[in-house]
Amino acid sequence: MSNRFYENSQGDFYVVSGVCTSCGAPQAEAPDLIDHSKIEDGHCYFKKQPETDEEIERAINAIAVSCISGLRYGGTNENILKRLYEIGEGEQCDHKPLGNYKTIIWDKVTFRYKGSIKELSELVTTKIVQGETHLNKQIINFKSQNENYFEFIYRWTTGPTGNIFKCYPIADNKFCIEIDIEERGHEISIRGNSMKFNSILCSDKNISEICWFDKEKNTYSGAELR
Repeated sequence: MSNRFYENSQGDFYVVSGVCTSCGAPQAEAPDLIDHSKIEDGHCYFKKQPETDEEIERAINAIAVSCISGLRYGGTNENILKRLYEIGEGEQCDHKPLGNYKTIIWDKVTFRYKGSIKELSELVTTKIVQGETHLNKQIINFKSQNENYFEFIYRWTTGPTGNIFKCYPIADNKFCIEIDIEERGHEISIRGNSMKFNSILCSDKNISEICWFDKEKNTYSGAELR
């Protein structure tokens, strides 16, 4: 069990002592649960433990966005452990679940968009780098083919470890985007960026009928990923 920062409220969710970089990302996901210390140079901590299903989901999302894996779950609730293992955050759990859960990777999405593919490319490439704390975040190797296709690589570290986004139309006002990894990338990064990309899609009023596909071709609505 990791050493808890002393300002954490009593309960299962906590921030590890001495690791916080004050990035603000976990607090942005759960501002009602997480705050920054006024004593320890802005060290974040759980000021309140989640109680409702919505609060638990925000706490889980806060764990997922921590860039230094500083947030943990110390409880034994099987449903919460299952969610954390499925999103690739099993190492942030103090206890193992009873079940054997696989990480779910969403690597393809279809949706309707009220606009051109050029407008869609501008929306995607602009939004995906917003709010990032990584110094090396960038869009590279952007390519397009008239009204039929565009692709780009999103990197947040040095070297070929980013995600490749490929977009093409599949019907009138309906598009598909596939996400892959560069040669030295890690598959789990697809999951994190698909969640981020889903938030972009769900927040745009011109986008509807969002449907995600995982590696085994199971489908999920955009609302299920939020």
